[in-house]
Amino acid sequence: MSLQAGCRISPFFILILWAFLPPDALGEYGDIILNSKAGAMRNAQVGDVVFPHWFHRIRYRCNVCHEEIFVLKAGENDINMARISERGEQCGVCHNGIIAWEPLECDRCHSLEPGWSAGPLQHAYWGGKQEEKSLKERALDIRIGSKTKPYSNVIKLASGWHPAALSESGLPLDKYGLVDWAEAVREGKVNPIPSLDSEKDTPARESRNTKILFITKSEFVADVLFPHDIHAYWLQCKICHDTVGGSIFDREVGKIAIDMVGIRQGKWCGRCHDKVAFPISDCNRCHNHPKGRAVGKDVIVRESRRGNIPAENNVEK
Repeated sequence: MSLQAGCRISPFFILILWAFLPPDALGEYGDIILNSKAGAMRNAQVGDVVFPHWFHRIRYRCNVCHEEIFVLKAGENDINMARISERGEQCGVCHNGIIAWEPLECDRCHSLEPGWSAGPLQHAYWGGKQEEKSLKERALDIRIGSKTKPYSNVIKLASGWHPAALSESGLPLDKYGLVDWAEAVREGKVNPIPSLDSEKDTPARESRNTKILFITKSEFVADVLFPHDIHAYWLQCKICHDTVGGSIFDREVGKIAIDMVGIRQGKWCGRCHDKVAFPISDCNRCHNHPKGRAVGKDVIVRESRRGNIPAENNVEK
């Protein structure tokens, strides 16, 4: 079954799926707990907010929200109900009673009991000090009932898709049981729209098909062959190179010294991966190019150590 944007799927069919599917809902990976205004939420007698990225991602590409509606950096958006309900900003751009339901049913968003840490749901912890876990443990520990994250009432309250239904819809999964969104696009399983405007008003999208080969320092760790095309599909080039608050990557090849320590701290690739994109503990998904293997002419070779790469391919463009 293809989840094409704009298609109409019977609610009865969704309910049938929901009734018979197992409770392990891996679609929650990438959902975000929003509670920076916890005091105001308590005064209003509502719970914290869980934003379901998966639910929106099957319908819209990332650039629809980022950065015209939301800055691609946690804590930079000052999300509040006045902006949403009164000015039609932020969530209110879509949740206006026309594109999506109006923000009148509080529990549909304010669905989480107070006390959990903010940020990606798979990394959430209750109250005091965060329990120390390895990257692999954190990446795997994303199931309902996990000690390190809450049960998301969004599963019960959202209007339609249960995350477990994703695995029953023909969507490709990775080794963690997470949806492989890149493969889903390549297989035509999803076709999220690139703009809220009509097609005739949609500006031409900037795109790039070149790849970058990041040569690792280790002789035993495979190099990284970075594909521009799938990233340009979900996001516009300006998101990485001209984002609000400073670029994530410099446009000049090799200018920034990228390393795994910084990525784990949320820099560069870590701005999305391990948060809303697949976890960085899935090493081979990025370190995918064996040492010494030839690369095509469309590949930009990064780093100065190029002795094991065929000379005709050692050209920065």
